Amino acid sequence: MLGAAMSLGVIGFWIGIGLAIALLTGFTASNQLFQYPLFTIAIGLIIAGMAVGMCGLFSVRLPSAVYMVSPKHDTLAGSFLFGIMTAVLATPCTAPFMGAAMAWAATESPNVTLITFTAIGIGMSMPYMVLAAFPGLTDKMPKAGPASELIKQVMGLLMLAAATYFVGVGLSGMLAEPPAPPSRLYFWFVAAVVVIAGLWLIVRTWQITAPTHEMEHHERTDFSLPRHAIGWRTSMTTLGGLVAVLGVALAVILTDHGPIKWTWYTPAKLEQAMNDGQVVVLEFTAEWCLNCKALETTVLHSDGVSSLLAEPWVTPIKIDLTGNNTQGNAMLQAVGRHQIPLLVVIAPNGEEVFKEDFYTIAQVVEAINAARVMTK
Repeated sequence: MLGAAMSLGVIGFWIGIGLAIALLTGFTASNQLFQYPLFTIAIGLIIAGMAVGMCGLFSVRLPSAVYMVSPKHDTLAGSFLFGIMTAVLATPCTAPFMGAAMAWAATESPNVTLITFTAIGIGMSMPYMVLAAFPGLTDKMPKAGPASELIKQVMGLLMLAAATYFVGVGLSGMLAEPPAPPSRLYFWFVAAVVVIAGLWLIVRTWQITAPTHEMEHHERTDFSLPRHAIGWRTSMTTLGGLVAVLGVALAVILTDHGPIKWTWYTPAKLEQAMNDGQVVVLEFTAEWCLNCKALETTVLHSDGVSSLLAEPWVTPIKIDLTGNNTQGNAMLQAVGRHQIPLLVVIAPNGEEVFKEDFYTIAQVVEAINAARVMTK
């Protein structure tokens, strides 16, 4: 019961944060914030600062008065308050993730905001609830030492990669000149940090698992490593290599413009395509929209869809909302939406055949074929 009370305290803290954001904000869509490059860069710099601190170069502490509050653990009320204090004391570690979550949640409806922060609270409280139910598990928790420090450093480097992404998106939006596409060069800087994280995991694992001079002299007549050290070296070298390869692979995928020959949106180009009797496929996207990139890669770049978009009677038009694309935002509002991703298929007679923020290959193929027969 005390563990449940503590968990409810953690959840209650995050619900309180969610309520504050839901009641104090007036945004209606995520692009309203992330279309401001300075906002995106600021998020990146905050995460970068926390990442550097996580790597051990400096520490972040709350005011000393916060650490002096010590509610009694043996009462339901005390355990509940202790849960709240646990969530508060965890904020220096969670701030990089929660900063981005708050920025996103501030742009959503109050219901989505509350659901998001309730989920955060449940996720944070779950380990405490499990340990309260099975206290014997505490004996299996890793002790502080070089290995835990290495994990913290690697996580810090991966957070630095996330910071590089946000800063890169902001700079890309700042330098973009619509309708020309924004640069994706920053993905290679993100990949470089991810590769460094993977290599650091490998190098430090080999360093901290090396036998000490004292052990070699007094306890070992051979110079072989103990079995657990060999296992750690094998597993962490494999993991580090996978992280490095994954970083490069993602950069290659995300900087590839794919098989589609897009027309970059202007009102004049859309009007010309409609006058020519074309089936128009509008994709609303942005560099900061990872869901947009996922849908484009898995659905639009598929053979079935890309081959249709290459037909002479189809004009694929991309509307990139990175930065302050006023014409693109006006078109997004004109089709009656505020958020992305979004795909719209317009028939030659001007009728909207398809308009969805999540779609499959079959749906897009069906919509384009259906639009073809709807001539003026």
